[in-house]
Amino acid sequence: MKSGRSLTELAAELQRQSETKRDFLAPQNKLAAVVTDNNDIAIDGINGEPFPLTNYAHGQVAEHLEIPKKYYDRMRAEDPALLAKNVNTWLNKNGDERRMVRTLDKQVRAFMSPKYRPLDNFDLAQTVLPVLIENKVTITSCELTETRMFIKGILETLSDELPEGLSYGTGHHMIRQGDRGRLVAAITISNSDIGNGTLKIEPAVFTTWCTNLAIMQQAAMKKYHVGRAHEADASWEVFQDATRRADDAAFWLKAKDVTMAAFREDLFRKAVDSIKLSASAPIVSEDLPKVVEATIVELALPPAVDNGLLKLLAAGGDFTRWGLSSAITRLANDTKDYEDATALERAGGAILEVGAASWKRIAEAA
Repeated sequence: MKSGRSLTELAAELQRQSETKRDFLAPQNKLAAVVTDNNDIAIDGINGEPFPLTNYAHGQVAEHLEIPKKYYDRMRAEDPALLAKNVNTWLNKNGDERRMVRTLDKQVRAFMSPKYRPLDNFDLAQTVLPVLIENKVTITSCELTETRMFIKGILETLSDELPEGLSYGTGHHMIRQGDRGRLVAAITISNSDIGNGTLKIEPAVFTTWCTNLAIMQQAAMKKYHVGRAHEADASWEVFQDATRRADDAAFWLKAKDVTMAAFREDLFRKAVDSIKLSASAPIVSEDLPKVVEATIVELALPPAVDNGLLKLLAAGGDFTRWGLSSAITRLANDTKDYEDATALERAGGAILEVGAASWKRIAEAA
């Protein structure tokens, strides 16, 4: 499992952000792109001063205005004045159209539709953390990236001995020397309150033998952040009022239920059974580079992972579906970017669940 912030560090940063972030609604023709002193562009008209944009917010501006991202990035790097002119031209084409602008630390972190229904990271953490702690779930890893929050934990009271034959090769880090290890029920909770994907509550399996985490998809909860359009005639701050909290209350109750449902024993046993079966599904092909190539295609992984995945698969020496899953989740531990690491942990679970036709294409790749 990829390490990140401690729970204390996460809580402190979420509290800080909740106290300093501000949201605004504005007609597009009340906003303007301006060139900053450091030759970038900022959005003016929000709160009396220009606000620079995060890289993610730049992407949202480009997408909304239908400016090709490659051209947008070139103008940003080579001619910010031209970019500002383009942005302002298209902002004024549909001047009455409104945007939600989410800011933090005097930066625009999101440029979004007014139909976006914020499910804030702070509110999610306040909902799920007490439930997890009350049920003796150990929080093992947390992170706040530019675009997402992650909370990962394990429930050690729901575990099973790692079956014989599933101890992944000694070419990998073990936390208990001489211990064959255990499979432990786990959970990954993630959210983006600026539009980079959905809120997800996903069951997972943690392997104590080599600290790998495989995120499984059964019973996963996903929630798109779309709701009613806000009514707005001018630019103003959107407060966390009682009306919006009442609208969200039912959803947060559901989130509590789904959080602990991820630790249902029947789901965990089903995941363990799929892991046991994966150990008897051999990689038939002797062409490991082709196996890795087929895996990347089937799971839509970044091509850049090919070399690392090949090395770990070979080092593990377990040429089965389980061995491939373990190599993928082991690669996650070495991946610097937390979001990329989590995507690999999700892929490690996905390889255990792909259908027969997909597995045949991987196992027999040549």
